[in-house]
Amino acid sequence: MGSREVLFTGLVVVFLTSTTLFILQLGDDEADNSQVDFYAAGNSPILMGDGHDHRNASDHQHGTDNIEYLSFNPLTTPGNAEVQVARSPDGNVYSYQAGWNDMHIVDVTDPYNTTVMGVYNDPNTQVLDVKYIEHDGREFIIQQNQLIDPGNADPNVGEWSDPAQVSVTLIDVTDKSNPCYVDSWYDADHPSGPHNLFTHKIDNEWYIFVANPDYEQCDSALGEACGGVTIAHLDLDTAITTLGCSSTIPLTPPGLAIFKVGEAEVAWENTRGGWIYIHDMTVQTWPGTDQNDPRYGRTFIYGSYWEAGLRIFDVSDVPHPQNSPEQYAFHVSACKAGVGNPLMCRWRAPEVGSWMEFLDMDGDGQPDSQTTGNVNGGRVSYIHYAEPFPEMVDVSHLGKGDELRHYTTAAVEVLSTTEGTGILYLLDTTNYTLDDGHFQFSISLASDWEIPYAEEVCYGADCSLNPDGEEWLLFSPHNLDSAYFETNEETDASHGGGWDGRLYVSHYHAGLWVLDLETLIVTGTEGWTERHIESTVGWYLPHGVDGEPLASVSYEFGWVPFLWAVEHHEGRTYASCISTGLYIVQLDIDKPFIGQPV
Repeated sequence: MGSREVLFTGLVVVFLTSTTLFILQLGDDEADNSQVDFYAAGNSPILMGDGHDHRNASDHQHGTDNIEYLSFNPLTTPGNAEVQVARSPDGNVYSYQAGWNDMHIVDVTDPYNTTVMGVYNDPNTQVLDVKYIEHDGREFIIQQNQLIDPGNADPNVGEWSDPAQVSVTLIDVTDKSNPCYVDSWYDADHPSGPHNLFTHKIDNEWYIFVANPDYEQCDSALGEACGGVTIAHLDLDTAITTLGCSSTIPLTPPGLAIFKVGEAEVAWENTRGGWIYIHDMTVQTWPGTDQNDPRYGRTFIYGSYWEAGLRIFDVSDVPHPQNSPEQYAFHVSACKAGVGNPLMCRWRAPEVGSWMEFLDMDGDGQPDSQTTGNVNGGRVSYIHYAEPFPEMVDVSHLGKGDELRHYTTAAVEVLSTTEGTGILYLLDTTNYTLDDGHFQFSISLASDWEIPYAEEVCYGADCSLNPDGEEWLLFSPHNLDSAYFETNEETDASHGGGWDGRLYVSHYHAGLWVLDLETLIVTGTEGWTERHIESTVGWYLPHGVDGEPLASVSYEFGWVPFLWAVEHHEGRTYASCISTGLYIVQLDIDKPFIGQPV
């Protein structure tokens, strides 16, 4: 027996005999054998109760033995969020990690020995999201600033009057040791600032898509995108040839390379009400090759609208400097003149698909939500992150027909529960309908997943077994990354068919979870715990150092781990922990793909 197995065996003995911890918070004090068997290899990820310290790293040395710890980098400051990993034109691999008031650039070429190369300091506000772009040999990060945490914002703390606190910023990161400001852009239509952003090329031009979740000052009757997606063109040629780098950040964003052209917004009349706003979104050009499909070659936003569910918008005909120069010039001028005011900035992306058929856990015949009952902290209805799988997949070997299928994942974020940790849905987004030449996605539920035995769990103020208002978000899902692997007989780790698909999920204090897409497809919606176990590839709790409470109003927890995001890149997995730093881990079945684009 190896040292790792000895460690895990010892942990299991300690864990199962402890009277101060819950094993998934079972109502009686004894776990059933199947649950013990499932977690025996790596102990339980659900640790809570009297005597347990969420900030003690040594109390969280748990996980399945198919995930290997490679390294941990504490960075220069705590308080971390989204992470992007990319191979640079210089051949090295770098991570770009958002922080509370900075962005770290880390050389992760050697995953066992990582180095902080540079830090971009942004003292004005919180940096929660970053996206990497390489253009004409130059490298950029586009990041958002959102004032959600006055404890980390200066100047004009807690006020919306300073545009620099609530803007999108373009940073040149070609010189990793000296990231520098290039341009920024402020949208007066969304005074609380952007929460999430995404970059995507449409016909060789870069666009940014920005989620603006605040709509308290919004008038939907005027056509405002109330908590919607702002769409802007990114002119990187101007950024390179005209703007260059600046050593200072202006208080009034100039917007010389970032031009708003329009917005996308949920069709409010097609919702059930409740808690509705855009939180995160991803963008994809339809990966299908059937030219008879009306979606062929078109580009779509997949938006997470909480209790309005998944919303899909068609942005293929966005005002474009090459495809529609007159329309582009008109909308850029109108949007700029009104600083994004919706009365002047009028282009809207049409909604072409929606899904909000959440699970009915209370059996009343209606999807659970605030307006239909049994909201339970949003366990099944607070759709927080949606992502289309990167490829259409052949499911003929899975008994699902000969047609290539398109799938989209949609995961919730849960605040506090009476039971459960939060659902991840797998949606089939292959089919469509046509009505007078207009298409709509016809979306159906393919499968769903939750941490096995999560029905025995509760957390936060609503938890009767261990009520604690500070433990909101404790074991909730947050973000995820999808990966498609072309396989052969030696590398296939699932059901054959020449491909594997895996989902890498950040689950806050419950750590990293890896799911198998083919198994989710095969098991469908039959059963519950059994298929959740079968679809689980592995899980891991990163635990580099003890956590310290952050100087933060919203995320002061200091729990270890507390994962904001995970990203799979070229065979390895990178995890951004809010409270501690950057982790790199290795799933054993990903080793054949190290160094390969996935």
